[in-house]
Amino acid sequence: MKIDRRSLLRGTCQGALAVMGLPFLDCFLDSKGGALAATGKPLPMRFNTFFFPLGLTKQLWVPKTGGNNYEMTSQLKPLEPFRNKLNVFSGLRVPLDDNPNFQHWSGLAAAATGISPTKNNEFDSNTIDQQIADVISHGTRFKSVSAAACGDPKQSFSSLGGANTLPGEASPLSLYTRLFGPGFQDPTRGDWKPDPQVMIQQSVLSVVADNRKRVMQNLGSADRARLDQYFTSVREAELQMAAQLQRPEIQAKVAIPDAPAEMVCNRSLLNLRKSTPLMARLGALALATDQTRVFNLSISEASSGLFVPGEPSTYHQTTHEELIDPVLGYQPRVAQYNVNCMELFAMLLKELDGVPEGDGTILDHSLVFAFSESGNARIHDTENLPIFVAGGASGRMKTGYHVAGDGNPVSRVGLTIQKAMGVSLDVWGKGSMEVRLPYTDLLT
Repeated sequence: MKIDRRSLLRGTCQGALAVMGLPFLDCFLDSKGGALAATGKPLPMRFNTFFFPLGLTKQLWVPKTGGNNYEMTSQLKPLEPFRNKLNVFSGLRVPLDDNPNFQHWSGLAAAATGISPTKNNEFDSNTIDQQIADVISHGTRFKSVSAAACGDPKQSFSSLGGANTLPGEASPLSLYTRLFGPGFQDPTRGDWKPDPQVMIQQSVLSVVADNRKRVMQNLGSADRARLDQYFTSVREAELQMAAQLQRPEIQAKVAIPDAPAEMVCNRSLLNLRKSTPLMARLGALALATDQTRVFNLSISEASSGLFVPGEPSTYHQTTHEELIDPVLGYQPRVAQYNVNCMELFAMLLKELDGVPEGDGTILDHSLVFAFSESGNARIHDTENLPIFVAGGASGRMKTGYHVAGDGNPVSRVGLTIQKAMGVSLDVWGKGSMEVRLPYTDLLT
């Protein structure tokens, strides 16, 4: 007998499942490899980004072997618990073409957009999280949510293009209030009901949208373009409100905690060790309750002012001022800062992996794109950018590999991610970063 998804959900195979306790099989996946909830509906896909500044130390983070038998180097040790759910990419670069190397910007912008930036501190297109959000975030309360663990809302690297970024929530309390404060309806509660205020707001927006054609008739082309952008935002607001009027169907086992206390959020490593796991936990709960499907977390600005209390220099200053140890061959204090950033990244993975859902965890049903702006921060180069992709995207991506990039543009990872997330595209990037070949060996 052929076992397919339909026969498993209804009929004899369902009975066999109940009696024999079958493991989670490939036939539980939809045609695109997406894991299914107990209801037979696909679990939602989630995407996360994690930005960490100033790269890593090449001698200490790049594994000597490729494939799935690579060694966990000293700077990767904090990620050891997630080895089987993590892909490590080395040897990737940003070809600048005729553009300048904007220090602390070119690598960041190129990793996020697939385009070597033509202007400092400006994105040449919307960032990868927004491109993916356009595909997977329909029906959620928030298209995307960003958080800045260092307490500066400007240190968010999610953008619709240009110089403006979508501001990040600057404290755990601020993030909690946005996600689970006024307007939040807990889908785990039996007495769930939509917020009446949302109904009123939806009615107001409907009236505005109904007048669109009448207003557009008497405008010039430039004003029509501006108004069209406005109505696009109105439509997005309508979709978000419509989502709030329907109870999310969730599979994760979660409980919404009380609001966190006010706390100091700055670039002190001691405070980052407190704010990062709290924000990561709230982001994981937001994904689990389908408030959003895209969560971005950053540690600090690219030219990082991260510091250890009592140390004479910040992280960024140290990359320039510390001498290379003649015996070790690298900067030891910089190397320790590198490890600190990996420890903070591990905190995000721990929180995502700590929320059970369906056959796995939120991490299993997500992808996490972790990137930095520099290969060697001492010289501000964009060679050998450290890139990590964690999570299995509900079975769409193989994990546990070290991929030696051999000088490939970093955009090849972005194309692979978008393929795994169900974005319909055959090419990504521009100029020397334009790529058509994803890492197909990682895709299922």
